[in-house]
Amino acid sequence: MAIPVALALLSLIVFVHEFGHFFVARRVGVHVREFALGFPPRLASWIRGGEHVSAVALSPWRPARARGPLRPLVVDRVAPDEGWVRGAVALLTGDHVLVAADLQRLAATGSAGAILFGASVESALELDRWRTRIPVVRVSAADGERLAAAANQRETLAEIRLTSGGGTVAALRVGGTRFSLNAVPLGGYVRLTGESDEFDAPGSFFTRPRWQRALVLVAGPLMNFALAPFLFFGAALIADVAGVEILQVAPGSPAEMADLWPGDRLLSIADVAIDLPPDVPRAVQAHLGEPIAIVVERAGARRTMAAIPRVSPPAGQGALGIRVGAYAAPLSIDRAVPRAFTYTGEAILLLPRAIREAIQGVQPIQLAGPVGIVDAVGQAARQGPEVVFFLAGLLSAQIGLINLIPWPGLDGGRLAFVGLEAITRRRLPPRREAAFHFAGIVLLLTLAVIISIGDVQRLVGG
Repeated sequence: MAIPVALALLSLIVFVHEFGHFFVARRVGVHVREFALGFPPRLASWIRGGEHVSAVALSPWRPARARGPLRPLVVDRVAPDEGWVRGAVALLTGDHVLVAADLQRLAATGSAGAILFGASVESALELDRWRTRIPVVRVSAADGERLAAAANQRETLAEIRLTSGGGTVAALRVGGTRFSLNAVPLGGYVRLTGESDEFDAPGSFFTRPRWQRALVLVAGPLMNFALAPFLFFGAALIADVAGVEILQVAPGSPAEMADLWPGDRLLSIADVAIDLPPDVPRAVQAHLGEPIAIVVERAGARRTMAAIPRVSPPAGQGALGIRVGAYAAPLSIDRAVPRAFTYTGEAILLLPRAIREAIQGVQPIQLAGPVGIVDAVGQAARQGPEVVFFLAGLLSAQIGLINLIPWPGLDGGRLAFVGLEAITRRRLPPRREAAFHFAGIVLLLTLAVIISIGDVQRLVGG
């Protein structure tokens, strides 16, 4: 049960991050080619949006044991070709498009898929006589020419579905968005037109103004920061540090003389509210040698005691002579809300603090890859739902912050290029920038693999 919980939480964090990119990209007119949860191979996908072109399925092609919608066929990166003429056949291989008039040769290639742009019915029947397993659809001559021109710069998706009567219905979409669910449940991505190719295509990320590109890039991390307080809020409603109680009272101490007992819950000291254990010494140290009022809760009733903190207490006792600890309980909404934002701020500052301590030699940074993260969330799931929510909030804030690091391939790296462009008023050639980001991603994936190998060895070795 722990692993599914871990994967579900990581998927939620990644989904929120990618949705930030997706939403802002759509708002500023950038075409989103694919919104994917997880990494390939693809389990299922749906196509939405774009320009719809109706078509007629001419071939009696049937996939073996097919039920419901068939996997959509993809026309990707179509280049102008003299083969785009009335009667030509475009063969859809899933990644590329081949255009030719040799129907017999195309028929021998198998069952990838084909479209006849404005072709005659006779051509389709001739193709059928060769018993091809290529699905063939036909559009009007005008739609065929328009579709061919549009597909030159925008991804075209073809869908062929079985009807309840056993027939086939075809449809084409130009500039649609594919929503994918992939098999590897760690991570996800959004593919934008013009992010790594098709730089001058309609709706290209490359052609948008700098401020719009910056908004698209920063939207993902901001969504992670926005998600974190909700997760911490959920944890606080289940169980959180609800207050501070006295664990031990030293004999002969000011606390014993004030009639403080172990089990008393501290509400305030010298009019300072006590919410966390560190609040106690801070409140006491400001009034050494002075009479102070201590408000406690005992057996459901509030009591006010008077004590004088010692200026020079015995070693190990403290000014009041008490040892305190936190106790957990569900927080009320009015206490959970500020606590959630406090935890979010601390979570965001955690990474810079860890880096500073590592540089100072105080404590080395402990890295965890995907395997280590899943293991940590799995252990949290066994401890209780409040621990899971708390760790998820911590991860969400950390993922948002890490993505802002100016490393090629990360959102922060792409933002750095936008900032450099704003300063120099010159933009790096898009293909060179894409190469930088690709190299950065390769290095990050290599590091993730190395760290994951260490995680596996640690887990196997106990």
